[in-house]
Formats: sequence, structure tokens, C-alpha cells
Amino acid sequence: MNPTIRLSVLTLALGAMVACERKAAPTEVRESHQAEGTHDGEGVHLSLKDIRGLRFLVVSEPRAEGAWYPAEAIGDESAQAILSSPVKGIVSAIQVPPGQHVGAGAGLFTLQSPELARLKADWLSARAKRDRTEGEWAREQRLYEAQAGSRRELEAAKSEAATARADEEAARLALEARGLNPEMAGAVMTVKAPRAGSVTAYKIQLGQGVEAGQELGRFQSAFAAIVQLELPLPAPENWQPGTVTEARKGDGQRWKARLEGTPMILTTDTRRLSYRLRLLGGPLPIPGTPLEIHVPLAKTVVLPQSALQQVEGTWGVFVKEGEEAEFRPVRRGPELGTDVMVLDGVKPGETVVGEGAYLLKSLQIKRKSGGDDHDH
Repeated sequence: MNPTIRLSVLTLALGAMVACERKAAPTEVRESHQAEGTHDGEGVHLSLKDIRGLRFLVVSEPRAEGAWYPAEAIGDESAQAILSSPVKGIVSAIQVPPGQHVGAGAGLFTLQSPELARLKADWLSARAKRDRTEGEWAREQRLYEAQAGSRRELEAAKSEAATARADEEAARLALEARGLNPEMAGAVMTVKAPRAGSVTAYKIQLGQGVEAGQELGRFQSAFAAIVQLELPLPAPENWQPGTVTEARKGDGQRWKARLEGTPMILTTDTRRLSYRLRLLGGPLPIPGTPLEIHVPLAKTVVLPQSALQQVEGTWGVFVKEGEEAEFRPVRRGPELGTDVMVLDGVKPGETVVGEGAYLLKSLQIKRKSGGDDHDH
């Protein structure tokens, strides 16, 4: 073959080989990146090399858990009372401020009441008339027996005395129906504590005029039989109405507590589940006393809260596989102090990142956003 022709053939062959290599390069890069785990979502494998600050732990066997949660003693409906006056009047004095503990029958505030003065005057007038007519009837009875008086005058005196007695009885009942002792009633009335406890709030001011039956304040019994408890989601699965658990106070005092109902909705402010328990036995705490309730929880895996990370709204853990870690979604349960229950997603014996998991979370987010895969 002509040397010139042979050289031309070799040149064309070498050019074709270089072109093929250039076309194959992007495919090889993609395959290499897939091997390193740069695809999105679950199944992303992150290299653990050169990442400092990680601590690993082996998932232990599930265990039955229970935790103490903060709660507050409150008075039930029977321990609360509305303060009111049975008569019209004007507030002349407030003797006990809200929140101050008082005994049963202690004076809370006083009213100047023209209505009460009129009722007392009516009763005194009716009683005086009754005494006078009964005296006249007794005199006519003596005259009639001595044949010095007529039957007609005797019957008239008797009828007038009966009417006077009825009027006095009506005036007396008018006072007693308002909870007042006729003998002790006067122009000034004191509203008293219905039982030992404290005023939670007043709805009156000095010099204010009030109507009969108007709500003037609220009173709370000194003892609380109800405990209000709020728990984070999810709700304990094995806690049903009627379940008896324990309640305790900071000084060591303990009670049995019965769950009265399970919540249907979340509280509007804390977005937690609100439970109501009744304390069994005594002596009971005062309303507002901080308590703790022991809540029985399910038998589950328990991990430190630092091991759980939230990636795009999904809770999960980074499971170690060789020199790599994979983000795996889990079902998060109630918190146990610095730990948290994991209801599903990991198995005993697996190794997860316990501390520093947030570093892997940042790396995964950076990869998904197109950052440098090797920027740790």
C-alpha cells in the first residue's frame, strides 16, 4: 500500500477512537455519581469519611416505658361557685383580695342595700302588728268569758290577729328566701365564703351598684380533685378511660389518679392533647398545685432525640452501613426527657448515628440542592 494512503487511514482511526472516548465520558461520570449515592430521597448513601463529630450507637431491644409528665391540680365543677347578692345594693367594701385563702363563712365584701333595709322594716312592722292584734284578741277572749264582751268583737279580733300573723310570716320568708336571718338582717349585707377556699376573680368595684342575682365574682374551693394534663402527639395507645395511674407532688406526696376521658381535639394554644384525671384519696392539693402524672407508654425502641432528624417534613435516623449512612424514615413517639420513643423504622442491632446526625442532614440537603458532594 502506498505509504501516504496508509498514514491517512491511521490518522482517521485514531480520530474515531478519541471521539468515542469523549462521548463515553459523561456516562461514566453519571454511573460514578450514582455509586456514590447522589440521587434524591430515601436510599441516599452518604460517605462517613472525613466527617468529624459523629457518635454511633447500636439500637437496643424494645422496652416498656413510662414517663412522668407535668400537670396541674384544678377544682372540678362542684368546687367552684358564683358569688352574687340576693338583694340590690351598692358595694361598700371588699374585704378579701382575689387569691387569698379564707375559711368557710369568712366575709368577702359588703353591700349597702336600701332594699334589704325595706325588707327588714316590713318584717319589723308586721311583727309589731301581729303582737298588737294577738294582744287584742286575748283581751276580747277574756271579756267574752266574763260576759262583758260580744262574740262578734271576739271573732273580729281573732280574724285580725290571723291576718297579722300571715303578714308577719310573709315578711319573714321574704328575708329567709334571700338567705338572711330576719333577726340579724340590716341595711348592710356581707357576702360570705361558701366554703374554705379563695376568690378567683371579682366583677365589682367599690361604689358600684349591683342587682339581685348578678354575678359579682367567682370562688374556688380550697381543694382540687381534678388534674389537667397535656401530652405531645402521638397519643399513648394503651391509655384508656378508667385506667388508674399515679400522681405525685414535689414534696413526695402521692395519689392514685383515674383517667376520666381521652381528648378528641388538640388544645388551640399548645397543640397538645389535654387529659383529665381524678385524684383518689386525700388530703387533696389546693388548686394550681404543680403535679406530675405517670403515663404508661408502649414497648418500643428508645433513642436519644439527637439521633432523630427532620428532613423535608419527615422524621428519620441515619443508619450506618459500612462506611456509609442512609437516611431512613421512622415513626416518632412520645418524648422521654432527652430520649424519644421510636415506634417503627429501626430494628434492634442496627447502628445509627446518635450524635452529630445534623451534620449528615446538612450534607444530604446540600447534595439535593446541587452543592459540592465532598464539602464536609
